[in-house]
Amino acid sequence: MRSLIYLDHAATAPLRPEVVAAMQGALAAVVGNPSSVHAAGRRARAVVEHARSEVARLIGALPEEIVFTSGGTEGDNLAVRGLASAARAARREHGAGHVVSSAIEHPAVLGALAALERDGFAVTRLPVDANGHIDPAHLRAALRKDTVLVTLAAANHEIGNVYAIAELAAIARAAGALVHTDAVAAAGRVPFDVRALGIDAATISAHKIEGPPGVGALYVRRGVDLDSLLAGGHQERERRPGTENVAGIVGFGTAARLATAELAATAMHVRALRARLERGLASIAGASIHGDPDPAARLPGTTNIGFDGATGQLVAIGLDLEGICVSTGAACSSGSLEPSPVLRALGLPAERAAQGVRITLGRTTTEQEVDRLLDVLPGIVERVRGANEGPARRRAPRAAASRPRIAVAMSGGVDSSTAAALLLEAGAEVVGVTLKLYDATGTSASIGGRCCGPRDIEDARATAVELGFPHYVINETETFRRAVIDDFLDEHRLGRTPNPCVRCNERLKFAPLVRFAEAIGADALATGHYARLVPADAGADAAGAREAVAPPRLLRALDRDKDQSYFLFGVRPEVFDRVIFPLGDKTKDEVRAIARRAGLPNADKPDSQQICFIPDGNHRAYVEAHGGAGAPGTILDEEGAELATHDGTHHFTVGQRRGVPAASGGERRFVVRIDAATGRVVVGPRSSLARRELQISDVRWMRARPSAWPLRCAVQIRHHAVALPGWVAAPANEAGGAVTIELDKPADGVAPGQAAVFYDGEAVLGGGWID
Repeated sequence: MRSLIYLDHAATAPLRPEVVAAMQGALAAVVGNPSSVHAAGRRARAVVEHARSEVARLIGALPEEIVFTSGGTEGDNLAVRGLASAARAARREHGAGHVVSSAIEHPAVLGALAALERDGFAVTRLPVDANGHIDPAHLRAALRKDTVLVTLAAANHEIGNVYAIAELAAIARAAGALVHTDAVAAAGRVPFDVRALGIDAATISAHKIEGPPGVGALYVRRGVDLDSLLAGGHQERERRPGTENVAGIVGFGTAARLATAELAATAMHVRALRARLERGLASIAGASIHGDPDPAARLPGTTNIGFDGATGQLVAIGLDLEGICVSTGAACSSGSLEPSPVLRALGLPAERAAQGVRITLGRTTTEQEVDRLLDVLPGIVERVRGANEGPARRRAPRAAASRPRIAVAMSGGVDSSTAAALLLEAGAEVVGVTLKLYDATGTSASIGGRCCGPRDIEDARATAVELGFPHYVINETETFRRAVIDDFLDEHRLGRTPNPCVRCNERLKFAPLVRFAEAIGADALATGHYARLVPADAGADAAGAREAVAPPRLLRALDRDKDQSYFLFGVRPEVFDRVIFPLGDKTKDEVRAIARRAGLPNADKPDSQQICFIPDGNHRAYVEAHGGAGAPGTILDEEGAELATHDGTHHFTVGQRRGVPAASGGERRFVVRIDAATGRVVVGPRSSLARRELQISDVRWMRARPSAWPLRCAVQIRHHAVALPGWVAAPANEAGGAVTIELDKPADGVAPGQAAVFYDGEAVLGGGWID
């Protein structure tokens, strides 16, 4: 097994052996609570205070000015919110208060600023130039009489720029504002002295300097007021209540002592390695470094680089599969998978910002590790560029000596997880991938139960951990919003009945998944769909289509109750050349049995029944809240008599009975027609729902357009509907985007906006959308 190459020291530096030994000693020998008055407590207090002195020495502070925290995020929040609120109170301006920061701060600072805004503070975020620098003139212009705090990072966490904090602090202090700096990226890597900088507060964290995660410190200049964010005991001079993490603090102290002693030597070593790295990167066509072009103006080990045409996330994933760890931005925000806000603030368009890759070196990095990165990176970049250009048809197989690599699209449900388990059992190298399709923040989907929500992403990750293969998340929230959610709202506004799951497969889901498979050099993409793909024969099919090299034929699943071929008719046929459906010949009961046998954590997870982006199932309320409500109007019978009024056509769909007034004799009535322009909803008896002739638009075929007309087939107009036999008439024009269908027998509940899918026995011929 190839050894891991770790080049993500800005996220977390590997724990030093000396730190591990110090922490083990504290865990074994220090048993008391530092607040206790007995001997064991005094011993615990002594080691905490010794560590406090070592941490203070790292940044030129007094021990009493050090407040231990759980890390950088807590320290930034305590500083930004605690300093601002205390300063505002001291000025007796409870309804005012102004804070200045920048557009490229760490997410912890940005989150604290957002909290201040909710609390009534005004916040100014300074811009940066194309190299990521802050103009002191912009700070001068932003300061106001009510400015209580300026918070600017000492060095940027993504691009590595080191800032002139002393100059900026002097400007802020002259205006009467307090100054805080997030020094998490800088302390222990470059000289950092709080006295020389003239600042009032600074945040640092142990795990950035080869100490333990989960412990940090906030420097607060003696005499500066700070409101605590927590209520509790009197620990940390009443600024941060809670029993101290003794072992973690001991480890932090040890790491601080070593970083202080070795700062110059480590910086020299890392700078030399970065020079070697950046010389090699420069040889890759289309490479460009983000941030200050002068390496001396950046943190010694930080390089943020982009490659034209290569998505940074896919480059990082490709390196990970080679055993090389890099990142695309702040570890605290990488889960969001959005284009880097820092790179966007530099003026880069979203596509360019999404190309950023952060490579960060440390004390333990070697020349051989840098050379290994430079050896594999060009090929990965080229592969990602090729994947972004479009899916390759009939890609050459991988070397016979290697296992087939299969990318498995994982929704978090039992089906896709079982598909992964079956492929592993068959000897494939599995790489899991989940699409993040919508932002579920603040909804019930955040805590479980909905397709593609946060809980489902966690379930997919848990399955990958259980089965022992890598798993990645690809962000497609913006594309999903445009292609699926906006369409859903538009269709309701027009009085139609949309099917977002079909639209998702047609417009979105498979393209990024196939791109991912291409980018990682996978032989195929597998999903948990219940459908089958079989090689096409060389002859003509029932539709009269012929192709020299035809894509696979899409067939119904063996389990007709779970068959999902209806949802797949809109996928481009050439995409299926790279896709496999491992569950197509399995029943749902068999799949759950396989999942239980494999010990999958989601073996008995219920199937999702709701629209994924409407977790509470109330689509009418969702439509109203997001601007898709139809016009209010009247409910009429088929003779035109008004029966009632309604609040909007989006409350109705063709075939609906709920909310429809019954006839005078008690006979049930159903929605027969919706006129979105006038708000009229026409209702009638069930017999009025019957339709034999259907107008279908936006028609696409799984193979070549049929040459024999009229076309005999079966037509399915809803997912669980029975496919009805009928004829498809020849298109009215050569474009062939619209056809007319005549069914042998009338169908009920034919709703404009729904998909109509054409079948030849088990095979999908094509389909379109009911007008």
